[in-house]
This record gives sequence, C-alpha cells and structure tokens, in this order.
Amino acid sequence: MIKSGTRFVSFAVGAVIAVAALSGCASETPSGGEPSASASTPKPEQSVAEPTATGDAIPPANLPTDCLALGTAETREETVGDMTLQSNGEGFVRPAPEGATLALGCDWIVGDATGVLLLISTASADAVSQALATLPAEGYTCQPAEDFGVQFCDLPGDAADTEEMIVARDDVWIYMSTANRNGRAFLSDIVQGIFG
Repeated sequence: MIKSGTRFVSFAVGAVIAVAALSGCASETPSGGEPSASASTPKPEQSVAEPTATGDAIPPANLPTDCLALGTAETREETVGDMTLQSNGEGFVRPAPEGATLALGCDWIVGDATGVLLLISTASADAVSQALATLPAEGYTCQPAEDFGVQFCDLPGDAADTEEMIVARDDVWIYMSTANRNGRAFLSDIVQGIFG
C-alpha cells in the first residue's frame, strides 16, 4: 500500500517537472533574439485595431462655387435649362441658422410664376442643429435622409411642384424653393456633389 502511494507521488512529481520543462522551452528565446510565439501571446496583427472602412467615414463637404456647374448637366438642364439666372441669391430672407454665411446663391426664373431659388450657407454645427429643431414649428416635415447622413426637411406649397426644401448636415445648410417646377432630382444631385 505504501509502495503504490509512493509510486503515485513519484508519477505526479514527474508529470509536474515535465510540464514545467515544456513550458520553459516555449518561452526560451530562439537564436534570432525574438521571443517565439505561443498560444497565449497575441500576434502583432491581432493587437492592432482594424482600420475603419472608408464607407463608414463621413467625407467633408465640398461646397460649389458656380451656379452653372451644379448637379449633373442632365438634371440642371431639365430643371433650370430654360430659365435665366437672375442674381447671386443675396437679399432673400429664408430659414437659415443663426450667423449663417451665404456660400453660393442662385435664383433662376422664367415667366412670371416659375422659378428655383438655391441658397447654400455655412454656420456652426450647433447653429445648424438649433435651426433644424425650429423647422417643424414652421410647418416643415423633417427626417434623416438615406444618404450622406443629412437631414431633409420640406414644406409643400400651394401649387404643384411648389415647395421649400432644406438639407443640412454639420455646418452646411442648403435651402431650395421651387415654384411650378420640380427641383428634387436637381437638389439630390447638388447634395451628392457636396457630401458624396
């Protein structure tokens, strides 16, 4: 009985020594001077965070400077091709954030009752957010757009294809009003050019 107990103790001690010897081998430094990789040591690529996909990053706004180069040639021609560009948009009183600075204004008209007014302004991001919050009280319906992380607000007018639309994100505020002309495709192209 004592002998078998002694054998068991000897076997257990031998197993512990063998495990210790094996673990000592795994942590030894090879001749190259670099520690060898073990299961408990993460590989360098595992410890580095994966870069964010480019599609996840929101690119900065690219503000246009020319009314005659907005959108695509097709939607521009379809929307305002038969109109005359009248002014640079200054002097119009429209919903805008506090402290807004007009970056580009375009006012197209034809006849007595058809026109498109576009005002692109910049303001602080806080002022843009505060201005967006006031729009529902003025009758606008606002919702996040599917593209570019923008907010889209619209206020229908009394006639067909007569409405006011606002697109805003960060420090950019885009206002478009249309009278007897559908400007949505044109506005969509303009927004893509700015935020896309």
